[in-house]
Amino acid sequence: MTDSLNNDCQQAEEVLVRLLARREHSALELRQKLQQRGFDHEIIEKVLTKAEQQGWQSDARYLDVWLRNCLARGDGIQKIRAVAYQKGIQTEMLEQLIAELQPNWAAHCYDRLVRRFGQQPPRDQKELNRMMRYLMQRGYRLDQIKQALEQQRIAASD
Repeated sequence: MTDSLNNDCQQAEEVLVRLLARREHSALELRQKLQQRGFDHEIIEKVLTKAEQQGWQSDARYLDVWLRNCLARGDGIQKIRAVAYQKGIQTEMLEQLIAELQPNWAAHCYDRLVRRFGQQPPRDQKELNRMMRYLMQRGYRLDQIKQALEQQRIAASD
C-alpha cells in the first residue's frame, strides 16, 4: 500500500472510532457517514471489515440497543419496521429480536396514548380522530389503537 492509501485508511479508521465512541451505528450508517466525508469506497469497506472483525461494530448489537430505545420511546411496530429498513437493518434480524423481546404492543400503545392525552377518553369524534392519527403516526396498528382507546375508556370509568 502506498503511504497515501495507508494515511487515508488510518484517517477513516479514526473517524469510524470517533463515531462509534458516541453511540452504536449500523454498518450502513457508518458507510454513509464515511462517504459523506469523502473517503474512497475501497477504504470504507476495508475499515468497516476491520471494525466488524475487531468487534467495534456489530449490526446485531446496534439493533438490540436501537430497538430497546424505540420501545422505551413508545414507537409502534410499523414505524420500527420502516425506520429499520432505512437504517439498513436486516428484516430477519429485526423480526428475530422482536420475537425474543415479545413487546406488548397494545400496552405500549396505551402508554403512549396516556402520556400524550391523559386518562380522559375523547370527548367527541374530532378528538378521537386526533388521538388515532397521533398513534398511527407513531407506528401502531388500528387494532392496537382501538384496544388502547378501550382501555382508556375503562380506566376513566373506574
